[in-house]
Amino acid sequence: MERTLLGKEARYPAGLQQVGDGVYAWLQPNGEWGESNAGVVAGEGEALLVDTLWDLALTRRMLDAVAREVDVPIRTLVNTHSDGDHVWGNQLLPGAHIVSTRAAAHIIREESPGALQRFKRLAPALRTVGGLPLPVLGSLPVPGLPRLELRTLGRYIGWMLGPYDFSGVEVTPPTQEFEDELTLTVGGREVRLIEVGPAHTPGDSIVHVPDARVVFAADVLFVDVAPVMWAGPTAGWIAALERILALEADAIVPGHGPVSDRSEVEALRDYLAWVDREAGIRLAAGAPVPRVARDLLRSNEYRDSPWAGWDSPERILITVATIDRHRRGTAGPVSTRERTALFAQVATLAEELSA
Repeated sequence: MERTLLGKEARYPAGLQQVGDGVYAWLQPNGEWGESNAGVVAGEGEALLVDTLWDLALTRRMLDAVAREVDVPIRTLVNTHSDGDHVWGNQLLPGAHIVSTRAAAHIIREESPGALQRFKRLAPALRTVGGLPLPVLGSLPVPGLPRLELRTLGRYIGWMLGPYDFSGVEVTPPTQEFEDELTLTVGGREVRLIEVGPAHTPGDSIVHVPDARVVFAADVLFVDVAPVMWAGPTAGWIAALERILALEADAIVPGHGPVSDRSEVEALRDYLAWVDREAGIRLAAGAPVPRVARDLLRSNEYRDSPWAGWDSPERILITVATIDRHRRGTAGPVSTRERTALFAQVATLAEELSA
């Protein structure tokens, strides 16, 4: 039985999958934390890579598989957005022309792999301290919750980051930035880069290969796994999904999950619209973000929905928090402190759901 990086049963095959003439997707089931996808567009004498992966070992494995299948050098790398699981293998392509949106490039330069490695190393200590019979040491205050068990956060972070090694990652930023649209020629093939953010992150873009009728949607599309909205607003993400639908592609490669078609794009669009509407009502009535997330996941409408079986449902809490920031007019970069508090709340919700 094939297992995912995070130890679950794989729901679809991992590895390189041809999705069009000379176009390939690299898939990492099942699309949860760090289980991100990438892609390759091969032309005459050269190829373009869509995204790298979260650490060097995973990226090397992908590049080795690509070299066996695609007998032309990768000369261009597109980073579709700033998240490390699409960027932190960049250094393994020395000399490549690296392209991203201007907004994504700014964040790529600022993100620290070392900080995430330290956060990962903290997980065992959190589990240990959280198990002590001392209420002050064993918990910490988090907005919206009475106190959080450190053991809960330690378990979740240990599971989430356990398979990945960020040591040795050197931030390798884009060498070209663009806004709106950019058309590249890769071995005689047209490849369109289309900025669609802010949505999932401030600098999202998608990659369209017109002659193959393929779109690499990156993290604008999550399939069979709950999305995470760090930037928003929801309307912007929905507009990005509509942009994908308008391209009428035969194959759409998500940032997380299996290769899909327009039905999965429509499902995510409907999910985001539902969360935005239902969370907005509850937030306006004064309910705190963690309670809103719980209420939505426990609702009859969620239970009967197409997305009730998606993995990582607890991540709805991050999306609700982003909706709340936009509602209050405080949207913007999420600080390390805020992100830690969000993960603490997500960890608590995940534990409740698994009980």
